[in-house]
Amino acid sequence: MGPNLNVTIEEPNKEKNYQIVRFSGEFDKAGHTEVRGHLDDCIENFQSKSLIFDFAALKFINSEGIGYLMEIHTHLVQRDKQLVVIGLNSHVKDVFETIGIAEIIPIYSDLDDFLNR
Repeated sequence: MGPNLNVTIEEPNKEKNYQIVRFSGEFDKAGHTEVRGHLDDCIENFQSKSLIFDFAALKFINSEGIGYLMEIHTHLVQRDKQLVVIGLNSHVKDVFETIGIAEIIPIYSDLDDFLNR
């Protein structure tokens, strides 16, 4: 059985001051455990203004994943940076809207939508 969650951390776009992290799979307890070290390193070394989590290939997120997103959001805000989420499927979007994440973390349909804001 393969990993529950895969994360691809792209090189920063220095011209537009953002970096993208792409997620695929399920952001649950097992998935969170698998990728936390990589994500923590990325966040500690993050130098751009906007960290973009691309959830286009994310199938599921639970409360543990959402709690971790809030930790990341808080850490970035304290450093005058922002977490942005793009590409939510209908299930993940419903979860974000129901619990109010959409009012805290900016959500865009895709990268172009974010860049044209």
